[in-house]
Amino acid sequence: MATRTAETDGVISLGDDDIQAVVDDSSVALVEFYTEWCGTCERMEPILEELAGDTDATILTVDIESNLETAIEFGAQSTPTFVLFVDGQPVKRLRGGQNERILRDLIGQYRD
Repeated sequence: MATRTAETDGVISLGDDDIQAVVDDSSVALVEFYTEWCGTCERMEPILEELAGDTDATILTVDIESNLETAIEFGAQSTPTFVLFVDGQPVKRLRGGQNERILRDLIGQYRD
């Protein structure tokens, strides 16, 4: 899997120090906690890029191996784990691979 960059097609990669500031600035933010070696996480990349391109939600990724403190704080004990933030607060957690429709519907429940 290619190393994720700071920003690729609208998907933003964050570290421990960045996450709270970004989710606080976003009305709806979907964070994927992943690892580089996770095959399911790799398969999620195009779905996240699609969501970032055509929804109002901020789509973020956090590598749990590099940002263990943040992963623990938000209950990401397996990869991928998705946490949806609304107005800076976590409101929903999903574990494992998800299809685009599930994530799109989840975002749609909380958009302005």
